[in-house]
Amino acid sequence: MKQWCFALLLLLIAGAAQAQYVESNAPPMRTFTAAEIEAVPMPELAFDASAVNADDFEKYFYFHRPDTSFDVAYADITECDALTSGLRYYLAANDYAMSSAMTQYGALAGGIGTALGSLAADAIFGSAERRKQRRVNMRNCMFYKGYDRYGLEKDLWQEFNFEEGLSAEEAERRANKIMMQARVASGPKPQQKALQP
Repeated sequence: MKQWCFALLLLLIAGAAQAQYVESNAPPMRTFTAAEIEAVPMPELAFDASAVNADDFEKYFYFHRPDTSFDVAYADITECDALTSGLRYYLAANDYAMSSAMTQYGALAGGIGTALGSLAADAIFGSAERRKQRRVNMRNCMFYKGYDRYGLEKDLWQEFNFEEGLSAEEAERRANKIMMQARVASGPKPQQKALQP
């Protein structure tokens, strides 16, 4: 019995030793000047909510958090966007970081299984499922950071948002849209009621 308890203790210690903190390669928070912030266009948010199907707010929404600076909103949205884009983007496509993550979160077999699962999911569900996953992950991440979510009409939403399916958004366009999202997230409090996370 003592040997069994000792073996279990060794396994627990080994598991704890393997669990390491994964450092993010996220850049330090960017600081914007007042002129840079003013140069970012503030998207139109006013629309007639009675003319829109409320179910559309599952797809078309924006975030806002009171008393949040543009710099902080930009950092939060950028981080959540990187996380929703996948591990490779968040860890800056660094092979060392990828191999560390594979060591921590599963052996190579886990990585191969994930890759095969992704290929199968793409073949079955395709681009629409990836867009849905991105929306859900973005909602969860921003909710965790304390942001409220507000519904928006589709055409207005498309002015400062993007959807990614099987291909990534072009980098410059993505950066411009994220700046506009940060302007909204740190701007005046919306007059409409916040949605459920």
